[in-house]
Amino acid sequence: MTQVQKYEVVKSYKDFEVRDYAPFITVSTHESGNMLSAGNQAFRELANFIFGGNQESRQIPMTTPVTEVPVDDGFEVSFVMPHDMAMRDMPTPSGANLKIAEHPAVKMAAIRFSGTVGNNSFPNNEKKLKDLLLAQGIEFDPTPIYARYNAPTTPFFLRRNEVLLSLKA
Repeated sequence: MTQVQKYEVVKSYKDFEVRDYAPFITVSTHESGNMLSAGNQAFRELANFIFGGNQESRQIPMTTPVTEVPVDDGFEVSFVMPHDMAMRDMPTPSGANLKIAEHPAVKMAAIRFSGTVGNNSFPNNEKKLKDLLLAQGIEFDPTPIYARYNAPTTPFFLRRNEVLLSLKA
């Protein structure tokens, strides 16, 4: 079974939840283009890394979510590493464009929905989450994290997708 990034729900609202995420590690790459093309291109490179395409030829179990953060000319696409891995356990990427980063614990708001990447579901749910947070008086970082949890073979109506926003203290 695929491991899901560790978090604890702090508070549930009608249409979103606030979560505390444990510290985590990501391996990321930057791809230009729209969400679908950037995600597809990056997925191949990131999957190669965890399936042994690294300097140590070490395999790493797949985890979810796969995240995409909009940047100027595309997306930074990341795989979250298993929660029991430390930076010292990370193999060295073979490609120069892969970046490994350690992230501290963080509080985030999350809105969950199903559907595909090809429509406006992520931007629409991003706007909805921002409006909900503003209505509650909750301050947030405006940069969204788009999270996908399922394989492309999962029927669209069963897919778990989320928009995450980091909350300010």
